Amino acid sequence: EIQEVIVTLSKEEVRACADIALNRWMIKFGSVDRPNYAGENKKYLEPEIAANVRTIVAEYAVAKLYKQPFTFPFYTNEEHYFRKDFPDVMPCYEVKSVRTKDEIPVFPKDIRPGVILVGARVLDRDYYSEVEVYGWLPTEECTKDEYHYPPENSWRIPIDKFNDTIPV
Repeated sequence: EIQEVIVTLSKEEVRACADIALNRWMIKFGSVDRPNYAGENKKYLEPEIAANVRTIVAEYAVAKLYKQPFTFPFYTNEEHYFRKDFPDVMPCYEVKSVRTKDEIPVFPKDIRPGVILVGARVLDRDYYSEVEVYGWLPTEECTKDEYHYPPENSWRIPIDKFNDTIPV
């Protein structure tokens, strides 16, 4: 059974994350979305600025929990190629947050040797101050056939498959 781990952020921490998210949204203003974020799919997604706040808050919460440096995710889409191998949280943590599902999505671009996937959910949707961290899993373990999700050629990892300790 997974042990529930809740990370609480102060108002100041949420503000800092929201500032980063706003700047990230502005620098990507007018950029072209990947297919899974475009077209008809948009009606199922949260507004881009809210998604940015949620994502940054989740990444920051993992950095706070693991006591590791947080990577500043602030650059244009054209610059992404040069930063694609930078982890969300140092030294090797890729944070995936979910809103509604009980599975964490993993895409082929996420599978890299030595990278650790961390699953999370922002619980407090009004103030973004509480984040549940499900745990971690080496990305190499995410490609099992049982997790495969053919519509997106990706994987969906059930949250009960994550290790609930802090990786060392």
